[in-house]
Order: sequence, then C-alpha cells, then structure tokens
Amino acid sequence: MFKSKIKALLLSSRHKKITRPYPFVPVTPPENLRGRLEVDPNKCIGCGNCVRTCPSRLITIENYKDERIVMFSSGRCIYCGRCAAACPEKAICITHEYELATDNKKDLEITIKIKMVKCIVCGKPFTSLNMLNKQIERLQDKSEEQINKLKICAECKRKGNV
Repeated sequence: MFKSKIKALLLSSRHKKITRPYPFVPVTPPENLRGRLEVDPNKCIGCGNCVRTCPSRLITIENYKDERIVMFSSGRCIYCGRCAAACPEKAICITHEYELATDNKKDLEITIKIKMVKCIVCGKPFTSLNMLNKQIERLQDKSEEQINKLKICAECKRKGNV
C-alpha cells in the first residue's frame, strides 16, 4: 500500500499542474449561473409571494406595530430562483456572485423594513405602504373617495364600516 502511494506521488509530480491557482485567477461564471440573492427594498411591496414559493423556507415575513419585516436567510438558499420568478415587482434578482464564504452567518441575511398603512376606521395596520401606492397607481378614478376605500382593512369592509 505504501509503495503504491509513493508511485502515485512520483507519477503526479512529472505532469504539469492541472488545478487553477484559485483566488488569484478569477473565473468568469457561466451565463446561467444562479448566485446570491439581491433584493431592492424600494421595489418590494411585502406581498409574500416569495415566501409561498420558496422550497427551503428561508424567507419570512413578520408584522411589528407599523412595519412589515421581510427577512432572507441566504445561508439556507438552494439558488432555485423561484422567489425571483414569483416576485410581481421584480424586487428580487439572482446575481452571478457565487463566492459567499463568511465567518459570520449574519452576513448572509437580508432584512427589509416596509412601512405599514393603518386602517382609517379601526387604526390597525393591514397592508404595506408600497402595496397601497401600487393599488392607487392602478386606479382608473383617482378620487379621494376611491383612495379612502383602499385605506380600509378587509375586516372593516366585511363589517360594513365603510
């Protein structure tokens, strides 16, 4: 056994190096490589489509008082790209960056804080400001009455407090 290892060592020492001197020579990633997630907080409306489609459950949404917090734990990401495909506002994109080694797991977390809108009837936060602005943009009739209807939560609409 020892002789076979020495023989393999001698044979391999005669040939040229076959490995690249990594990190010294940068490698251009292939065109279709799916790397690190990048999230644009200005485009995110906090709808939760990314949460529902993520197979590894790395994205969470929590509501605190008057803000919605969207957290991406990229350390658990399998780089499938479903979250980017499901995002209606294209706030999530997959970059070609693949070197994600770190000593601190917090470096792989992305946190977005989105301001919430309070219901004008009950005062409870019910939707994100970005989502409300998007709905107002889509309105045909941008009258004050129509805009105020959007500022009422579904619970108050059901109760007939409109």
